[in-house]
Amino acid sequence: MRVMASIAPPDPSAGGSLDIVAAISRWLSALLTVRTTVIVLLACIGLVLIFADQGTGKPEDHSKSASSGQSASGIAAPLLPPGVQPAATTGPEAEMARLINDSIAIVPAGRVAAKPFFWAGNMADRERATDCLAATGYYEAGTRAADQRAVMQVVLNRVRHPAFPHSICGVVFQGAERKTGCQFTFACDGSMARRQPSAAIWRQARITASEMLTGQIEPAVGNATHYHTDWVHPAWSSQMNKIAAIDTHLFFRWRGNIGEPQSFTTRYSGSEPLIARLAGLSIAHREGLLTADAPLPVVPFGAAALPSMRPENALTAAREILPDQARAPDADVFLVTLDKAGADGFARQAELACAGKTTCRFLGWTNPAYKASQFPVSGRAIDTLSFSYVRQGASDAGKARWNCNEFPRGDRAQCLRRGG
Repeated sequence: MRVMASIAPPDPSAGGSLDIVAAISRWLSALLTVRTTVIVLLACIGLVLIFADQGTGKPEDHSKSASSGQSASGIAAPLLPPGVQPAATTGPEAEMARLINDSIAIVPAGRVAAKPFFWAGNMADRERATDCLAATGYYEAGTRAADQRAVMQVVLNRVRHPAFPHSICGVVFQGAERKTGCQFTFACDGSMARRQPSAAIWRQARITASEMLTGQIEPAVGNATHYHTDWVHPAWSSQMNKIAAIDTHLFFRWRGNIGEPQSFTTRYSGSEPLIARLAGLSIAHREGLLTADAPLPVVPFGAAALPSMRPENALTAAREILPDQARAPDADVFLVTLDKAGADGFARQAELACAGKTTCRFLGWTNPAYKASQFPVSGRAIDTLSFSYVRQGASDAGKARWNCNEFPRGDRAQCLRRGG
């Protein structure tokens, strides 16, 4: 039986949520059958509760935590390793660094595309090189292929430059034996122990690395040999040529001839070391699993796939051998210990040593503990260099430069230019 009535719907502003529910119930009861009223009443109660919740005055939270990988805009944000706080990229110090970095202009015409790198070597070395390059791309740049290529290009540029080791894994893990000496942060800050990429992400990073080893280049960074993020400002960055900015990474090359394309002439060694720290990710870096030209064994992905290798032990250096590319200086290179009291005579001493030589490099240290004795010169030795004299041809009179932190000079052009 239907009962018709001329009743206006209740005014929601007349009372609280429970009054609204009661009013709706009475109104519907006058219009509908009991069974229909119950169904509709339940739906209305849900709607009223939703409206009541929206009326509490609390703003809707669209953001997610950094660990979720999503920002408020819904765009994927970089995942942070456990224990690392996102405050490192924000705050007064980070903003000041950004202001300083923004004030350093990109050098016009400072970016020249690097030459393609074409792999030449046996299968085992190729696999090791690929995985070292892939790890650098993932840990230093995240998961975007374009960002990974930029970082990988820096690695390949270093391989071709005489200031660095001449293998890919040697460049990537240079200085990793020292807590503060690694050239790429992930190699010694524990990132590999804290987090690993998924199988799909690792596969994609290896594909990008393989492309870079077979002729792909990243022209956006040219011959850059250094980079840093925009929320830090290392002292060396203002002493180098800034040549590119990609997202939050800034790319640099040395000033002068040492940073010009003609300096990238060192031949790749063709030999890659076994890096035990990569054993959890890479079959090629697991002892005894790969020989020069044997097919790849079928081993599941990741350190967890090896029952006898706990994750914490997978990254322990059971046998870690960086490439022994060290060599004695050439006849036109002098690595010497200098008397600190005779700084004004350093240039004359260098000219005498280089007499009759068309090209010559004279590098000196006042602290014999830091003096280099072979190539490549370590980062520590470069950082503590006291004096250098370089002559680069018959028409070059030679340039003498001092470490102005150690020996202040009236003319800043006589100061050593610091890299990093």
